[in-house]
Amino acid sequence: MRKFYVILAAIALIAGGLLLTGCSSRDTDLVGQWQWDLDASFVTTFNEDGSGNHAVDWGFGTTFTWTTSGSNLTWNYPGHSRMQTPYSITDGVLLLTMDDGTVFRYIRIP
Repeated sequence: MRKFYVILAAIALIAGGLLLTGCSSRDTDLVGQWQWDLDASFVTTFNEDGSGNHAVDWGFGTTFTWTTSGSNLTWNYPGHSRMQTPYSITDGVLLLTMDDGTVFRYIRIP
């Protein structure tokens, strides 16, 4: 159960630090699966069609759509808000930087 709360806290931090925006393109470098470096069971998938999901190997998950503009990634969670965060990808590592300076690190799954 602790793992569930850690994942919820991570999603809340991401959601809380993101801003509303409008974007219209997709960075194909994001397409694929990314594993959160603090919990290998938490995987985020970005699909080529702009859909995606967060999933945990024990069953928790949520869907979203995504777009990019420059170095900003926009997440749209159906029924919720549209949020934005700066991102960068270097050598198979995705970094999401929150407004408070918190950085979430994801590793590309081959």
